[in-house]
Amino acid sequence: MGQSFSRFRQRSSARTLLELRPSKTPGQDQLLPDLDSNILFTALGDVAKYVHKKGGNETIIAVRGAINTMYLHSRPTTHDLDFFNNRLTREPLELLRKGARKATQRSNALQEGWFNNRTVLFIPKDQRDTLTEEAFDQGVVIFSAPGLTVLAAPWQYAFCAKVDRLAGGGLHAPRPYDLPDATQYMNQYLYSYSLTSVPSTTVETWFTLYSLRWTESVKQTLHMVNAQYRLHFGIQHDIIAF
Repeated sequence: MGQSFSRFRQRSSARTLLELRPSKTPGQDQLLPDLDSNILFTALGDVAKYVHKKGGNETIIAVRGAINTMYLHSRPTTHDLDFFNNRLTREPLELLRKGARKATQRSNALQEGWFNNRTVLFIPKDQRDTLTEEAFDQGVVIFSAPGLTVLAAPWQYAFCAKVDRLAGGGLHAPRPYDLPDATQYMNQYLYSYSLTSVPSTTVETWFTLYSLRWTESVKQTLHMVNAQYRLHFGIQHDIIAF
């Protein structure tokens, strides 16, 4: 019975995430305005205050540009804060959405959709719990205030997602910042585990774990990552060992 309830809760959580993702509008394919770290910290502070006032205290997991802008400082701006957390149910997600709407009303820099969980559409259902647990275990906090904590997505997942897009596996074409982003994520992973490199077979294992295709294009992209990393961090060895 306990297992049945657990499966029901997982299905309910997944449905909630899908129901609460922003609806696509005719202008959604156009990028949102640039948001710098000051705008994002202020906006998240407003969300936190709203959630805290309502008696909530929620944790979300950020992906992509918000991490680079707010934590790594490797990009001056991003377009939104995209998040997931498979533990969240309808009530806290609705609370977060209302908090984000309040923040939008308080800032001329924000537009609807700046705070969203579209990323859940790109995470296979059987990986959502795993990624949530990995993010909590990693414990990298990019924002914290009474009512709201924002964690960074697992570095190895963030790295693989970038490499996959660079290799042509994503729904969208690669962006100029994807390769620098990939090197930054790998740098954080190496630092976290006191490593100087990882075997390419380890990256292949990650790709399998995250249901991504391991192809010759991926291998070529990893050589590009090695070159970019050597150039940016001034080292002589490859961080992805073949």
